Formats: sequence, C-alpha cells, structure tokens
Amino acid sequence: MKTGKNGWLKEYLDYRINHYHKDVIKSSIHPDYSLYNLLQPTGLLYGKPIQAENLEQTQFTVLNEHDRMEALLAESLLNASLLFHEKEIKNAEDFSRILFKTVANITDFYNKVYPEIAVNTKTLFGSQRSTLETTEKILKRRLDKMSETSGKFWVHFFYNTLVFLDIYLFGQWIHTGDEKVLTAFFIQEKEELRLTVIKILVAAAYANDILELEEKKMFEYLLHAAQLSGKTTKEAKKYLEQGVQVEEITLPQNNSWLLKKYFLEIAILTVWADRVVDDKELAFLKRLNSHLGFFDDDFNKSMMAIESFVLEHWKEMGDLQSNKSFDALGKEFEKKVLIITKRNEGQILQEIKGNEKITRLVRKYRNNDLSDEDTERLRNMLMNILQNLPAFGFIALPDTYLTLPLLFKILPEELMSAPQ
Repeated sequence: MKTGKNGWLKEYLDYRINHYHKDVIKSSIHPDYSLYNLLQPTGLLYGKPIQAENLEQTQFTVLNEHDRMEALLAESLLNASLLFHEKEIKNAEDFSRILFKTVANITDFYNKVYPEIAVNTKTLFGSQRSTLETTEKILKRRLDKMSETSGKFWVHFFYNTLVFLDIYLFGQWIHTGDEKVLTAFFIQEKEELRLTVIKILVAAAYANDILELEEKKMFEYLLHAAQLSGKTTKEAKKYLEQGVQVEEITLPQNNSWLLKKYFLEIAILTVWADRVVDDKELAFLKRLNSHLGFFDDDFNKSMMAIESFVLEHWKEMGDLQSNKSFDALGKEFEKKVLIITKRNEGQILQEIKGNEKITRLVRKYRNNDLSDEDTERLRNMLMNILQNLPAFGFIALPDTYLTLPLLFKILPEELMSAPQ
C-alpha cells in the first residue's frame, strides 16, 4: 500500500476488513481513554508517525514520512468513529458498512469544517467522483503542507501536531446534525483550539524566560500550518512576542480528558526535549497540569509516556538524539518504573508466583538455562504483568528497550534472590 497512488484507501479498507476481529474495536473504558491508548504509541499526538495500530509494521515503515502520516490520519479517523460507535458490531459485514460510511463522513467533515482544502465531488468534466477518491484527495491536501525534511523532528512536530485536532473534532462531528450553524460552530472551535495549542507551546517555550531564535523559527512553521484568520494570527504573533501565562490558556468547555491530555503532553515534550528540565520549566509544567485539572499522578504518567515513546523509537527521533543522551534518558525512566514496581511489589510477586510457567522459566533463567525462545516468552509474560498495573494503564511501555536483564533489575529483588 502506498498512499500516493490512486486507490490506496480502498486497499487499506480491504486490509482492515480482511483482518477484522470484533474484540479489536470493543472498549470497556471511556472512548477518550481508548483513543489515547490507540493514538499515543503511534506518535500522532507528537506529530511523528512511528507506527500504525491496524497495519503491519513492515507495510508501514516502507512509506515515506508524508505517506505514513496520511495512512495514520485515515486510520485514526476510522478508529475514532469505531470507538464512538454505540451499536454492537456483530460481523465483518457490519464492520465493512461502518468503515465505508465513516469514509463518507470524513469527506463531509473536511469539506465543511476545513473549506480551505475542500474537494469537489465532481471532476472538471462533470463526472461524479467516488467517495473513496474524494477522501483520498482531501487527506492528501490536508497534509501537503508537511515538510519532507528527513530527521527534522521539530519541523514535523510543529507542522503535524495539529493533526490530532482533526481526530478530536471528527469524533464530535459524527454525532451532530448537518445544520449550517453547527458547521460554523466547528469551524470556530477549530480556530480556537489551534490558537490554544499555539498558546501552550509558546508558554512552554517561554517557561525558562528565554525564547531562542531557533524556537521562533519553529513557531513560524506552526503559524503557517495553523492557517488562522488574520485577526487570530495577529493575536498569536502577540503571544509569540510577549509570552503567555498559564492562566491565559483556554480550556475546552466540554472538559475533554483526551484534549487536556494532549495539551499537557505537547507542553511536556516542548520543555523536556531541551536537554534538561530546569526548576522554572518544571514549575510551569506543574502549574499547567493543575490548570488542566490533573493531579501529580497524571503528570508523572504523561512524563513516563513521553520518555517511553522516545526510548522505544530512539532511532527515528532525529533532532532529539542530539538533545538527549539515550543512556541518561533510560536511567531516568528506569528510576520511575522502579518506584512503581516497589509500590506494587506484593501484586507483582503474587501474579508471578501464581503462574507456573513464569516460575519455571525464572528458575531456568537463574541457572542460565534459557533458550532464546524461552527468553522472549518470559520477557513477554513479565511485560504483561507490568503493563496490567494500574500505574501503567495509559502508558505503552518501551517493549524493545525493556530487555529481560533490565526487567529483573526493576522487578522485586525477591524474584531473583528467593531459594529455588
């Protein structure tokens, strides 16, 4: 599948339908939490398309940066619709019908809420375009402003971090009617949310009282990508010149957990990526966290989510590699995980001791008698125990980074020191 060629969206939908499994699209928790769990590991929240939930990684990695983002945007819009779908999806036919209906909704959404990229449903010669063809063109237009500069994390971040708002707004759009007044509301909300993102990123950049020349250039990318009205652009430039206080950051009226989580994490990433978080920056982040209505635990989870994401995808991080030491970042992350495992030591040991397969493999590991296959099996089982702890409920732990020896460093010591 290559998003640049005609018919790629049909190919993607066929792939989804052929790999349909009803458990994948069910959610036992609030859709906001489910959508975060789907989007955060992909990198879409941070404007960096790393992996897709519903495409094999081998298919995804062969795409260039632009095509990855296009595929990920399509997938995320579809998943948002599925998560907010109230009726039970009983079979692949149901699933197919909903996917194709969602594609039509995507076309309608962009043509009305993003009129600057609208695509006529008829060709120049008057023939009717298919819904799939129209949607392909719209998604391409939506991302055509994206830079193709290889490895430039911050260019991609400032261009693409706004894409998340498409998914958020679309999740609301599919539940509304078709009145013009509602379309006007969504256009206005899009503008207000984009301005809020700019205010948050400016406030984060000013957190240490210094706005570097390079940071100002990056904000020019963001202003260009935001495509605000003339009046709102002037307001945004004023914030860029003067800075923004946390109290000036507007919060969504519907109190969306997902949107506020996004605000917090793009602020953390902006501050955190500048080599070290100083006291002023940390104080800013904690004020923002409180302003958003979150607690200390929410803040710590978001910090870990970003560290985990970067550790898992270090090779793709480009500019961040020059700002952060991989070893230093790993040690910071390990300390946080160790605190959590110590706090949940009893539960971890209980789950391990209650699983005969794990205890047998642990004994073999202690005797240096594990095959490569058993090593990976044991690592996966221990990872599942960690991932099921409430503290890691919304964090995709760095799977490739957490090797078996490292897991034994952060798991309860009793696991290795108990008599055989």
